[in-house]
Amino acid sequence: MNIIENLKYHQDNELEDWINSDDKVTRKFLKELVKYSKVNFNEIEQYCINTIPTEYSSLSIVYEAFSEYSIDFNEFLFKEIQRVVNLAKNKRIKPEYLELLTDIETEDIYSKTEDIYIEIMEFLTSNLHLQNEPEFNIELLDVIDWFLIELDQDDEISESRIWINRITELANNGDLGVKIKAREVLKNSDISNALPPFSLIEKIKGIFK
Repeated sequence: MNIIENLKYHQDNELEDWINSDDKVTRKFLKELVKYSKVNFNEIEQYCINTIPTEYSSLSIVYEAFSEYSIDFNEFLFKEIQRVVNLAKNKRIKPEYLELLTDIETEDIYSKTEDIYIEIMEFLTSNLHLQNEPEFNIELLDVIDWFLIELDQDDEISESRIWINRITELANNGDLGVKIKAREVLKNSDISNALPPFSLIEKIKGIFK
């Protein structure tokens, strides 16, 4: 099988063989995918665009390969982040399928293409709204949490204050489940915000979340 056929096989097989493969085998394929994509990028791009995310998607293989073994595709990964988030926002896929985006390794995007990292974070946090379905906000916050963890607190990224303010807005005023997740993101990022405590009713409801 060629690269595209392999991806289609894993898509149809819901990644069962991929998940059970030896690490050496998967690493070899990821590197081959990167090498192939440098020559046949349009083909890979069209494959991704025509693939609607599911719980077990071959897109995760592409995202892992591009972000772990190259920095040449970071702009494309940003476009994919936009595509997948918009699919969930427009209710064309389940919000939980946003988890697919956490297969993108963020370290090199941040350390080697900081401008793209900033664009990604601006896009992700700008899609947080009190008017969103709570489930969408919770899943999007999970993705943001993944990307924010890699943020070096010593780096002066002026935009980061805006990102934190958007998360804090949900931590203060969102649905209870959204509040809990937003506060978790702030805590995981070692960001100390003076947030009002939960009310007694919220504390009781939170026990059952």
